[in-house]
Amino acid sequence: MSDKLVKLHFPEKSCRAQVLHLDQAFSRMIEHQDLPAVVKRLLGELTAAAVMLAAGLKFKGALVVQLQGDGPVKLALVEVRTGLLVRATAQLRVPAQAVSDTADFKSLVNASGNGRCAVILDMDARPAGEQPYQGVVPLTGETVAQTLESFMTQSEQLPTRLWLAAGDNAVGGVMLQHVASTGGIQSDKPVDPEGFEHLTAFASTVKAEELLTLEADEVARRLFWEDNPTVLETLSPVFACKCSREGIEKILRDLGREEVEDMIAQEAKIDVRCEFCGRHYVFDAIDAAALFAGPGAVDRTVN
Repeated sequence: MSDKLVKLHFPEKSCRAQVLHLDQAFSRMIEHQDLPAVVKRLLGELTAAAVMLAAGLKFKGALVVQLQGDGPVKLALVEVRTGLLVRATAQLRVPAQAVSDTADFKSLVNASGNGRCAVILDMDARPAGEQPYQGVVPLTGETVAQTLESFMTQSEQLPTRLWLAAGDNAVGGVMLQHVASTGGIQSDKPVDPEGFEHLTAFASTVKAEELLTLEADEVARRLFWEDNPTVLETLSPVFACKCSREGIEKILRDLGREEVEDMIAQEAKIDVRCEFCGRHYVFDAIDAAALFAGPGAVDRTVN
């Protein structure tokens, strides 16, 4: 099944919608993270929501959505960069085995009522010294969907509804938004003042199983075919962490041969873990020697 996001437009109802399904990208972003299943599902729902929000951005840069929790989950964060390059991570303040399999959203991130939701917009063309836009609101909802619906409606004055689902290896979602006009697409029909409520009723029939097991365009067809929406575009989100073996090699070279050799002598290897995606990069004595070899030496690093 393909990772796909379908963008729809309903000019006669002044609404737009997105339908998302991810399995390959989601599996890759969590495969090296030692998280309880219930936290992976929370992170999956946050990922689905962030990707759909980022798909509507009109600038080059990144959107970051993060939950700063006061429960077992200290932080859940998703970053989506231009081209729908996405990565996600979560940090716990307790051992993974201490998190209950039945924990709900509130007990995970808002146990004492002090949790926060932040949405950050960071433009590539942001002038030097200018801070990214950041909106922060208290966690008042009972789910990821309710939290971000509240944020978009209150902070951005953009009425938004979200339906999210996350399983062990896949996530999916539907986002519906009421926009101020027909979005630049002309129509000879009058705008339906109850269009948002009409589409909400149809979108509310979506089942979690459909979002997790069906292609995004199939879900869109099932929900909205009667309203004949315009398909604006179909996009393919991709997992892409910024870490790389080449980047770690540069850091080790910058440390210098003596310090790297000391690290190898103490542990027999150097094991560097990406703090974001959890991937390990391991260097043994031969790998370390190759870092400082002269031109023409054989590079024995292995991904």
